[in-house]
Amino acid sequence: MTPPPRAPSQVLAATVDRCTMIAVRGAGNFRLAPAFRQAVQAARLADTELIVVEMQACTALDSTFMGALAALGFSARDPNNPPAILINLPANLAALLTNLGIHRILKSYSAGAFPEGLGDLSQFADNLQPVTGEPHSFQEMNALMFDAHETLTRVDPANIQRFKDVLALLRKDLDMPPAPPSGD
Repeated sequence: MTPPPRAPSQVLAATVDRCTMIAVRGAGNFRLAPAFRQAVQAARLADTELIVVEMQACTALDSTFMGALAALGFSARDPNNPPAILINLPANLAALLTNLGIHRILKSYSAGAFPEGLGDLSQFADNLQPVTGEPHSFQEMNALMFDAHETLTRVDPANIQRFKDVLALLRKDLDMPPAPPSGD
């Protein structure tokens, strides 16, 4: 018997009463990082008072996406930006975030545990809309991945050693001039 097809990985978002929920479905990876960053930026522009990242349907996290989460954690510390939390975080993904130190800059709650006063989140279910990150060039994706990994090194000094080779490779690619258009 063939297993049912998996739903595509995606980022969904909705803003209700000055609270923005960003839901991560499927694998949170470098392909979803642009859409996640776009959803965070839209939340800030909407004058959101709280960003809630719903992780219940997230199945995996790569280092680029974790760097995007870390960037959200750092920005949420700025009083000019809305605070942010992760909810319904599966234990295996919480372990990944803890391993990189992200738990120190971004508060998370396991399945069913919510911060006091958060209120009813069911109103978001009908309002969540897919967020599509703009298509990015090779150079733009490299810059995004470099930024994400550099952010992880700011979270915990141990991450410098972890990601030094990745950063060196991405830096090398960023220093390369863009390929000229083919002259067919």
